[in-house]
Amino acid sequence: MACAFEGPTHNYYLFSVFHRSLMGDRFGTETEVFWNKYVGNDPRFSSYRWSREVVMDVAKRKGDTEMMGYLRLLNSYIDASVFYDAWEYPSKEKIAQSQATMRELQAEARKYKGRRFRAQYMLMVMRTHFALKQYREAMNCWTRQGQKLPQSVYRDLMQNLYAGCLLRLGQRREAVEIYAAQEDFASLQYSVRNYRNLAGISKVFAENPNSPTLLYLVQDFVNNLQETQDVYANEWLSKEVYPEDSDKVNWIREIGAQSIYKPEARQFIDFARRVVASGKSRTPCLWMSAIGCLEHQMDDYQRAKIDLAKALTLNGTPRMKDNARAIYAANSVFVEPMKRKYRQWMAAELQWLDAKSKLDITDSVLTDDHYRDVKERIVYNGLVSRYFKSGDRTMAMAMLCMMDNEFKRIVGMPNWRHPDFKAADKPWNSDYFGEYFEALDSVNVEQLKHYARFLSKKPKDALQRYVWDKCYRDADYYNDLIGTKLMARGRFAEAIPYLEKVSMAFLNTQNIVPYVRHRSYETERWLTKQKVGDEFEGYMPLLTTNRKVEFCRRILAVQHLYRNMRPSEQRLEKAYELASLYYQASYLGDCWWLTQYGLSSAQDSTKTGNMDFVAYAINLLEESARSSDFSLKQKSLYALAFIPQDSWYEKGWDGTIGVYHDLSNPSVHPASRQSRAMMRLAEFAHDNAERIAPYISRCEELKAFERTRLTTPFAFFSYDGCFLEEFTCPY
Repeated sequence: MACAFEGPTHNYYLFSVFHRSLMGDRFGTETEVFWNKYVGNDPRFSSYRWSREVVMDVAKRKGDTEMMGYLRLLNSYIDASVFYDAWEYPSKEKIAQSQATMRELQAEARKYKGRRFRAQYMLMVMRTHFALKQYREAMNCWTRQGQKLPQSVYRDLMQNLYAGCLLRLGQRREAVEIYAAQEDFASLQYSVRNYRNLAGISKVFAENPNSPTLLYLVQDFVNNLQETQDVYANEWLSKEVYPEDSDKVNWIREIGAQSIYKPEARQFIDFARRVVASGKSRTPCLWMSAIGCLEHQMDDYQRAKIDLAKALTLNGTPRMKDNARAIYAANSVFVEPMKRKYRQWMAAELQWLDAKSKLDITDSVLTDDHYRDVKERIVYNGLVSRYFKSGDRTMAMAMLCMMDNEFKRIVGMPNWRHPDFKAADKPWNSDYFGEYFEALDSVNVEQLKHYARFLSKKPKDALQRYVWDKCYRDADYYNDLIGTKLMARGRFAEAIPYLEKVSMAFLNTQNIVPYVRHRSYETERWLTKQKVGDEFEGYMPLLTTNRKVEFCRRILAVQHLYRNMRPSEQRLEKAYELASLYYQASYLGDCWWLTQYGLSSAQDSTKTGNMDFVAYAINLLEESARSSDFSLKQKSLYALAFIPQDSWYEKGWDGTIGVYHDLSNPSVHPASRQSRAMMRLAEFAHDNAERIAPYISRCEELKAFERTRLTTPFAFFSYDGCFLEEFTCPY
């Protein structure tokens, strides 16, 4: 599949009846605790896999010969282990070498007679048996010696290997019982890898209505329906995948998902209802909540509401009940009217999700917990969309702010908000990108002012109050946004009172600081490109004045003079000066930071709702180009030709003729605005060859334009519209 940037979908799996961390390495945390304790919490240590040299160094420093002997054995085992996957399948030679090493390690491990590492060496014997596919020998190690050892993570690992041997010898049910008791869901997943559909679930249920694997299989089925919907879009409605969908099929396989289509989902719902009715399951809540979640995902929200409410009344583990409650809350957004009682209830449910989230994070080695993901779905995919559709942009943006704030707290990057630009490792200020900032950037000035007023006073409504408490409410941030938005709309006088309220300390936290420091709006962009030098990476002097306020006052002063002058050369000079200021403040200018907070190479026009500074500058330059002053006239004509709006040529790949166009081989647009401006400049330069400035006589783009005029099959016209000449390509 082609690589491309994709925005967040906030579409995490909704169904979770066991802790997410249980799908990871069940025993890794305990073994890492052992190693970390041994090295004395050495900061160089991260995990044994990546820091085994650190452990060996500590053992050598301690003179711990017994530990060094075990480490050499363990490292040899790790190095000799082979892994079978689609990316790097081992050769026959590598497999043979691995087996030979395993036999040597097994013999070495059997020689150990000490007590300190007895469990570790016994585990090594079992591991080598397992690697050599000597499953019965490995089982004997457990039954004769391993199960008699004191409780430890190494004893647990031995029992886990014993279960793996049972599974490979056809005793799946016995293996599953051990995996379930150890909460090893990764192994449970492997043990039922061929049962991940309705037929498989039905078979497992028939064997044992309360099989521990059903917990995984039911969750897997429900979440795979969502994955199928996400990948195949509308095709999930019927079990039909088209040949051109090979990329989608490969992606499903790559992420280890299973395609579940609507017909099978409907059949599962019928089967699950029979399971609940049979009374054979000790956890009917599992099955009924699965029904409700599937109905929710298939947009049958009213039916889902009924079935999820019923699930909450049925027997199940606390996690199952919490799962049903969370899905019920997510479903409610699509069925309940946004009245006061519902808003109170939703505020309480979001608070409950917050509390569950804290417990999930505390109990897990992961930071991305399930309940936070459910909240994200409720807010982004439900409440925010609903508020935007109803026209309540204030609450929609407040909710985006809440989630943006929570994300920054969760990832543990408080310095993002207030970076120190004097530091060499300057963190990036994340307040100027993301969905929240995009929402702020997209609203008009009045809506932004209304939103800022909302943030200034704590509301009484329960849901509003819950969201408000979690919002970023720094007045500097919003005053600067309002002032900048007013500037972008050409309302400079209105912008000043807002911008004047912004503290210098705040301004020095913005990502635009390097550009503000090193670029002047007094410089004419078409004559000088202002680069940001090495200072960007090193020491960054602090700003001492608000450059946006200064610009507003400067352009207002020039505007005042220009508007109050009668037609004259002085007025034409002011028109040129004003054009330069407007252009510098546009997205094409070096001082784009005056009207926006970032610039993308993909931006090719003024943002919607903003004043078109480029077009306004062109109009002013057309006026100043009529000057009788030679210097002003040539600068104006050059500026008009410089501005790339409605470009005279197009660059890029032309698949029709198999040619790449650039300045040396342009695809021309003779009727474009810039083409006409280039023609005027060319005529002016031709008529005044002895007087023109070096920036015109040495202009590479003008030279390219002249060459193109002589070699292109298009007709070019002089500025006054008279037919000039038609040239035909000699080749």
